[in-house]
Amino acid sequence: MLWEYGPTAQCFINTTREAPCQQGYVPRYSVNASSVEHIQKAIRFADKHDLLLVIKNTGHDHLGRSSGGDGLSIWTHNLKGMEWHDDFMPTNGPGAARGHPAVTLQAGEQWIDVYGAAAEQKRIVVGGHARTVGAAGGWLTGGGHSAWSNKYGLGIDNVLEINVVNADGEHLTLNQHTNPDHFWAIRGGGGCAWGVITSVTYRTHPEPNHIQAVFVQVNATDEVAFRKAMVGTLQGIDAMTAAGYTGYAYIQRPADATPETPAGFGGFFNQADGNNATLFAGSPAFLALNEIEGVSAIVFPLEYPSWSAYTGVWLQDPNVAQNVIDASRLLTPKVVYDRTKLDALIDMMVDYGAGFNFIGRVKNDTRADTAVHPAWAQSLGILSFGANWKDDAPLAEKKQKKGMVVEQSRQLGEIFGPSGGTYINEANPFEPEWQQVFWGTNYARLLKIKREIDPTNLFVCNRCVGTDILFEP
Repeated sequence: MLWEYGPTAQCFINTTREAPCQQGYVPRYSVNASSVEHIQKAIRFADKHDLLLVIKNTGHDHLGRSSGGDGLSIWTHNLKGMEWHDDFMPTNGPGAARGHPAVTLQAGEQWIDVYGAAAEQKRIVVGGHARTVGAAGGWLTGGGHSAWSNKYGLGIDNVLEINVVNADGEHLTLNQHTNPDHFWAIRGGGGCAWGVITSVTYRTHPEPNHIQAVFVQVNATDEVAFRKAMVGTLQGIDAMTAAGYTGYAYIQRPADATPETPAGFGGFFNQADGNNATLFAGSPAFLALNEIEGVSAIVFPLEYPSWSAYTGVWLQDPNVAQNVIDASRLLTPKVVYDRTKLDALIDMMVDYGAGFNFIGRVKNDTRADTAVHPAWAQSLGILSFGANWKDDAPLAEKKQKKGMVVEQSRQLGEIFGPSGGTYINEANPFEPEWQQVFWGTNYARLLKIKREIDPTNLFVCNRCVGTDILFEP
């Protein structure tokens, strides 16, 4: 909703009737696509009449890429359907190759429904924690992190084939054997820059025997203790992820501490088929923090008999939407074990607080085959700063908060240096050095492919490859 309302509108259900409410960034016209033909006709119409084309799946987009005032929107949410395969072979694949257990999802499927169907099949699909997100839209083109990424890679590492309508209105099949450059670019190249996805086929995996979950809570009584605790905590994340755990966490800065939420770190980790041996390998670094004056740490394990049992407890969607923007980087050992960089990062935590939208070493066997930032290969997780505001916040406050997040990005750039990257889908929508931070050395190849497959730049969005659309705070 943040992007739909534009810079000044207050069209929320909890604001007064006197509050300003205009068209904002909502496109004036939208095609409710229920077939590939609808998408093809909309693309050709937009191209003929030189219209801004906006692609929207479910609209979960931190960068506002599914919004665009005075544009024509193609809404793919109602393209539904799943097909489960025991032995899927990509189109034009080598005849002697073996197929893969897989599922083909139409563009409008959401993770909440995919997970339910996968449980009936006794399989898992590498998908997101926010279950209302679409399984075949921006989550995918941005890379797609998952609770399964440490074991099976990012979402894009599990894609076997994608069907897409291109800028000429052609319905193409993309895989390693058919249109390989386009296939490489769309897996991590971000947003709608590569066409309108109509379906995607993901590799599936066997359901684990159980899920081990682990709470980690580190509390600090004052700022001095907090700083010492954060050194050990960030290095403890290295040990925990090396032991095979993945998770999500938040960091409460001392200035915001309350008796109910003390300063420190709260993390929730999980591992498929985890056991006491892996827990003992990952947790000592956190428990050792109890030796620091003013710091207390606990590690508390839980167990669930299946992935669906775990998600039934911890993934309770829909969540309430908030007005929030992020500034983020992929946390790497290079930063964690460089004391100068680490101290500068902890300074930011003291100033702003922070959160981990994803923690985990990603399985990177096929990293070179996808377009995401190379920093994913060393990443321990996504460290996010940011800002939020109430629905009825005045314009001056919004501008101040947005400016603060741009400053956070600048500080992160100084700490992480030119090799620092981020997860596109949880990045700063006003990121100053977006080409380098989003894709690093992959950007040159992405831009070359973009110019080949979309020479008129029909598919554009905020801070997408080859775009001239740059939202400003």
